[in-house]
Amino acid sequence: MSKISRSEAKKLAEKLGISFKKNFFELSHSQVLDLNRIGKLTGYKKGASAPGSYGRMFFYHLVKIK
Repeated sequence: MSKISRSEAKKLAEKLGISFKKNFFELSHSQVLDLNRIGKLTGYKKGASAPGSYGRMFFYHLVKIK
């Protein structure tokens, strides 16, 4: 299965109603689950010493895209 790019992942998340103008902690549980699924589609791996959950780190990974 081919992986999707980071920009494609952000577009998909936005289609699912995830706003990157919000703080991660304002997202609903279902939106965080959607982020986890999208992250797996990209092949994203958070660092072992990352200061947050997989979903949170992936959210901020996507925030960096303009």
